[in-house]
Amino acid sequence: MSNYFMETHHHEWILTNRRGGYALGTGNLINQRKYHGLLVSSDSKFNRLHLVAGIEEKVEWRGEFFHLDSNNYSNCIYPEGFLHLVKPWLRPYPIFLYSALPHQNDILILKEIMMDESTNTTLVKYTNLGHHLLHFELHPKFTMIPHHELNKPGTLDFLNFITEIETPDKFTRFSVQRQDNNIKLYGALLSGEVIPNRYVYYNVFYPWEVMSGYEGIGDQITLFQLGFDLRVGQSNYLLFSDTAIEDAKTLIERIENRYADLPKPLDYPYAPDKNDTLLNTLDYNDNIIFPYDNYLKILEFALKDFLANDDIVAGFPFYGAWGRDTMVVVNALLHCPNQLETVEKILNKYRSYLKNGLIPNMIAESGRETNYDSVDSTLWYIILLWKLGKRKQTVKYWKDVIALTEEIITGILHNEFHPFSVRYDGLIELHPDFAHGTWMDVRIDGKAITPRNGAPVEINALWYNALCSYEAMCLAYCQKSRKKYQAKEEFVQLKELVKQSLQKFYQDGYLADRIVGEELIMEIRPNAIIALALPWQAFSQEILQQVLERSFKELYTNYGIRTLSPNDIRFHKKYYGTQKERDLAYHNGSVWAWLLGPFCGLYERAYKGIKTKEEIIEALTSFISTFRNSFMKGHIASIAEIWDGDAPHFPKGAPAQAWSVAALYNIENYILFLQEGK
Repeated sequence: MSNYFMETHHHEWILTNRRGGYALGTGNLINQRKYHGLLVSSDSKFNRLHLVAGIEEKVEWRGEFFHLDSNNYSNCIYPEGFLHLVKPWLRPYPIFLYSALPHQNDILILKEIMMDESTNTTLVKYTNLGHHLLHFELHPKFTMIPHHELNKPGTLDFLNFITEIETPDKFTRFSVQRQDNNIKLYGALLSGEVIPNRYVYYNVFYPWEVMSGYEGIGDQITLFQLGFDLRVGQSNYLLFSDTAIEDAKTLIERIENRYADLPKPLDYPYAPDKNDTLLNTLDYNDNIIFPYDNYLKILEFALKDFLANDDIVAGFPFYGAWGRDTMVVVNALLHCPNQLETVEKILNKYRSYLKNGLIPNMIAESGRETNYDSVDSTLWYIILLWKLGKRKQTVKYWKDVIALTEEIITGILHNEFHPFSVRYDGLIELHPDFAHGTWMDVRIDGKAITPRNGAPVEINALWYNALCSYEAMCLAYCQKSRKKYQAKEEFVQLKELVKQSLQKFYQDGYLADRIVGEELIMEIRPNAIIALALPWQAFSQEILQQVLERSFKELYTNYGIRTLSPNDIRFHKKYYGTQKERDLAYHNGSVWAWLLGPFCGLYERAYKGIKTKEEIIEALTSFISTFRNSFMKGHIASIAEIWDGDAPHFPKGAPAQAWSVAALYNIENYILFLQEGK
């Protein structure tokens, strides 16, 4: 099997909408997670329902038939539709080319999956690219359950479903309502016949769930049989939605138009085979299929995958909206064309959640309650208010955010509601019961795995930058309004005190990860990188270079930055095993892609004025070359949350993580900025 097939088969494609809904699967369309499927709907509060797992697809020609689909079972994969897969493409949306065995130009079927931007609706398109009339028999596989759950074996056998089939003008629509939970699903077939046909797919196996220590066996059910013929060059469309489909043709046109301006792979088959040559036009040699300019368009679209409900989905399929992740991604959206209004809506939404000086760490979703278990989310927020203001440059905006920032800083400085305080030296100190209050937030049985109590280095660098942002807002307001406005003296003095106190973190060429009392906790972690990559710098360029050089030697990988040096006895090589085992590795060695952003930012700062622009571009390009090449060769559709801490590095956690994509997008934009000589 070629490298391209190896890469696409173990990576995942992703489709999303602006509500938080998604479709997710692998490059061979064998569902490995319980989250894999054609439609997972979401409401405005990120409550998600897994509705459609896939489709049983049988193709018939002259009395012979084969399947396109495959199911995992504990002892086999059946049917073996994956053997008929000639080639998959993960972007700009999932595309699959199938053939009979052996692969031949006579029988070629193109399957494409797309999602509506504004509704929970998935489109599946079939096109006959071969030489013969083909008959299709389809059985949609329904789950209709909250997306973190499975239908336990046997539970669907006697469950009542209310089904309906209608044939309005020029298409057939069908619907089903599950009686025990009242979940509804709607579908439409543009051309063909829909008849009732009920049976259960028992004991479908999800190996990636079992590998993670979760339940991994569940049932699916079909309630309809769909049939149609496709002539050479003809397409047919199947829609799934959580709302009734009134006009299938208009909806299909809208969904296809969403992707119309996105580049397709260089070897995408646009037309049926002629002269027995189509298969020979495909790239089997793992060459670039998205040239650089096209890759940048795909990357921008991948970043927008996470926009939903005036917020950012932190990662698919596990997460909803997280304040910290949202702020990091919003920083990338500021560089994205025509997204200022989106950025402002997101920041205003979090303003409405402001409570006792903090914005939420996580907004409620899928039964999880809103919590305020972080300080850094709010500090990132203040910096983003300043950055947005630099682009808006209106007196009204500056006046408004100055008042808001003063409220937030006052709430932090005189906090009585959250388990942190401001020390005598101006540093923010997390109390022992708030040791999870940074981005390294995992707890087991209520105890922080990577305790950050005391004064964490990146929290206090953010604190310094938030105070600097406030002062810059006041100056910008004065310049724009031509009126005097004096920044609060208490905050200005505090800023200088924090800058001076930050010097305590430096020792032996690196920054302490935190200070407990007066004791430096010297752990080689990436938090020093985050601290030194922020807009306002409290340290000399020489210190920046020292930290960069050590972090490059001990923390850098092609997939991101390790969360702990391999020289540390607590370092975990692999993110693997039960929830507890994975939690122990999560911030103790696992590689995080989002940290490439601050790492590249630190590199630029450390060598600005020392290395030439060309040398800096070359270095930054080398740091992201693995991800860039993976996109350009079509290996990946997004960027995962984490990777194993030691080679070989495999993607783990969420397969599509917002701040991972945002980091790559930001770095690529900065490289373009340097190349253009600005």
